[in-house]
Amino acid sequence: MKLKTLIITLLVSISSYASNQLFEKANKAYNNLDYTSAITLYDSILNIGLESSELYYNLGNCHYKSQDWANAIWHYEKSLKLEKNDKTIQNLELANLKIIDRIEEIPQLFYKKWWSSFISIFNTFYWQLISILITWLALTIKILSQFSNYKKKRFLSILYSILLISVFATYSSYQENITKKEAIIFTSSIVVNSAPTINSTNLFTLHSGSKIEILDTIGEWINIKIASGSSGWIKESSCKFL
Repeated sequence: MKLKTLIITLLVSISSYASNQLFEKANKAYNNLDYTSAITLYDSILNIGLESSELYYNLGNCHYKSQDWANAIWHYEKSLKLEKNDKTIQNLELANLKIIDRIEEIPQLFYKKWWSSFISIFNTFYWQLISILITWLALTIKILSQFSNYKKKRFLSILYSILLISVFATYSSYQENITKKEAIIFTSSIVVNSAPTINSTNLFTLHSGSKIEILDTIGEWINIKIASGSSGWIKESSCKFL
């Protein structure tokens, strides 16, 4: 058992060292404006099973500099799924200005917009961690409040309210970031059909870089929806899942 643990630790250390070396080489290539080499090196880190928000962000920047807008958008979106930060959001907005489609989102009700902004402060993992920590804190204070005064019991009630909010935030974040399936169009131009067959009615056209939500799958066809609310069917091969 000790030998097995030692081998696993050694392999993890070697993998970590190798990825750090590759990351430094990729950064150097990027600084030297060699974006093709940087992309190859960053991708090699992903190929060994290591990923991070910063890695996807750097790849997004490489593809942006190479004017590969679809890949830039895809990598920025992947980065945001792991960690929300302003620089990635700003670069994603710039990349979206480069593509053909200008899809207007359906206006959200003010409370839905506020709640969406609130849960985006942390990713799902951190909301889960916050909920667990508050639960333990509430249990500890509840035990202590049995031998304490009213003010601490009142504080416990406030803590329960915060816990309830964090649990709802965790669930909402999970629904939005994990169960929600999204993709980026990679085909230069794709016609969206009314049904999963080429003989169905042509509804509208999407272009490379557009973001879609996956609603259903039938064979090689996927039912999609865009931010404006329009929906239809396209071939799965025309997009790359996030």
